[in-house]
Amino acid sequence: MPFRTLHESLLASMAKNSQLLQPPPGEWKPESPDEFLYFLRKGSLRYLCPLQPPRDLEAGTPAAYFPLPLEEKWTIQAAAGVQLIQVPARYMELNNTRQQSDRESIGVHEDDISGEVYLDFYRKLREGNYELPSLPDLALRIGKAIDDPNTLNEDIARLIQMDPSLAARVMSVVNSAAFGATEPIRSLQQAVTRLGRQQVRNLVFSCIIKGLFRTDSKTLKARMQALWAHSCRVAAISFVLAKVTPGLDPNRALLAGLIHDIGAVPILQAARDDARVNSDPDLLDLIIDNLKSEIGPLTLAQWNFDEEMIDLTRDAEHWHRIGTALADYQDVVLLAQLHAYIGKGPRTDLPAIDSIPAFQKLALGQLTPQHSIGVLENASKDIEEVESILRNG
Repeated sequence: MPFRTLHESLLASMAKNSQLLQPPPGEWKPESPDEFLYFLRKGSLRYLCPLQPPRDLEAGTPAAYFPLPLEEKWTIQAAAGVQLIQVPARYMELNNTRQQSDRESIGVHEDDISGEVYLDFYRKLREGNYELPSLPDLALRIGKAIDDPNTLNEDIARLIQMDPSLAARVMSVVNSAAFGATEPIRSLQQAVTRLGRQQVRNLVFSCIIKGLFRTDSKTLKARMQALWAHSCRVAAISFVLAKVTPGLDPNRALLAGLIHDIGAVPILQAARDDARVNSDPDLLDLIIDNLKSEIGPLTLAQWNFDEEMIDLTRDAEHWHRIGTALADYQDVVLLAQLHAYIGKGPRTDLPAIDSIPAFQKLALGQLTPQHSIGVLENASKDIEEVESILRNG
């Protein structure tokens, strides 16, 4: 997948400097993972990670055309008869330099009024003259309690109960049909015990984030509400796509969908105090498009989110991101966004759903454009329920 657009001369050079490997059955560790990429040519690999279900990769499947993930968190088990291709990583760098940006910036000029306003506001944001949204103190306390192995489940439940509206929303989520509730969960302590701490963290943060998509500006209120509605839609679709992709946690996918555009929130808040910007929707769109990928990671870093989520906000619209052979949450959010735009009017800047690499990896690479839409149509009740809980709960 990463090398389809390389010139024949570069492909010939890559072939000359690559080699086939046949590791023996059992645990396999890559040689110099920073210097080489690896692809599965024959056989199968199993990826193991603590507290996660095993994930299998089979040669010949669409996902196997992507580089193998080599992060230290994975223990990789090779079956008998495995054959790998080892490729120098520098060819990926050559490929990246040939890739054009997924979205071209609209040109602005200092000699026109809107261009002058844009550049002035843009410089202000680039210099850090804005306020990042802060998570409520209770959310931080709950996060710390979940990370502390000495904290009891009942202590975590007690913290959630300190905010009655938060407690009610968490209980409504865990008992909803979309979340697979078969027997009613009657207490927060039972929810923490049954779901696990990380699941509860994702749900708590998902319920709390809604409060950050608010503004006291009458001019920008509709914009902020539309941003929240879009985030809820992407989150609900992400939840469903993760459910049909083994190895992914639907609740973490839900949270990923909610925060993928979080960088737009500080920009809208900063625009509240600049009438020149908040009165020009096109100019505000341009600023958001060009800066949200910079401000989003700063926001999540302040909230102590993990690197995977931070990277997701940085590349939330990198449609042709290669990633690795194992689908991740960014793959889910990319595809969910494209589905969320269906029926929302023509968007000439968006790629076809089946043209992005993420499409090849989700649901074990068994998606087709019709099947992808069919999966969501079959889960439409779940999507509507999750979306309703997020927007109105």
